[in-house]
Amino acid sequence: MRRNASWPALVTLIAAAAVPLHAQGRDRGLVELPDRPVRSGLYLTAGLGDGLDQYKYQDLSGYTSWLSGPAAVLRIGGTPNHNIRLGGELFGWWHSFYNSDPSFQEDVTESFTAALLDAQFYPSRRDGFYVKGGLGFGRSGTSYQFENGIYNGAFVWTVGAGYDIPLSRGISIAPTVDFYQGSFSSSPGDPTQSYVEHVLNIGASLTFQAGHRRYRR
Repeated sequence: MRRNASWPALVTLIAAAAVPLHAQGRDRGLVELPDRPVRSGLYLTAGLGDGLDQYKYQDLSGYTSWLSGPAAVLRIGGTPNHNIRLGGELFGWWHSFYNSDPSFQEDVTESFTAALLDAQFYPSRRDGFYVKGGLGFGRSGTSYQFENGIYNGAFVWTVGAGYDIPLSRGISIAPTVDFYQGSFSSSPGDPTQSYVEHVLNIGASLTFQAGHRRYRR
């Protein structure tokens, strides 16, 4: 009887040990590795910043002092792969002031705008750092409250960098630095009327991604 009584005790001991082992194995099977958003699909980026503008005429040696004004950017495009985004960009900088000259008392707005095709390159598929470059057409000019505005057009190029910080699977925020430059002329062939203008924009942008996916580290 003593021998037979030992079997229930042994079975109970094995069962008691198997339960935590089974639970541990089951929990291990449910544990997933951390994952991060992957760049994919369509994207829309909107940003604001502080634009610093300078220009110089071709027959002069130096640029004007920096002039600060608000700047805005809008980008839309697609993601061919995790490292590249291609799309179109609209950029605008402006500075408004009141001309207190007794002969021309009016509101004046100086502006630099551009429409470009650009590319963003991400060296790492896991990190949000990117560099940007693009080409397009820009317009520089001045509008007056009581007079016709004066505007000049030219090809414009841009370079920049930023770092996307995910807020969710489809939304990210990024600090950005962008540089835009164009060579304008109000009278072709006359160097005294040709000038180079550029804007350094320091700001932040918000990106919405439509085709987000995730991957494991």
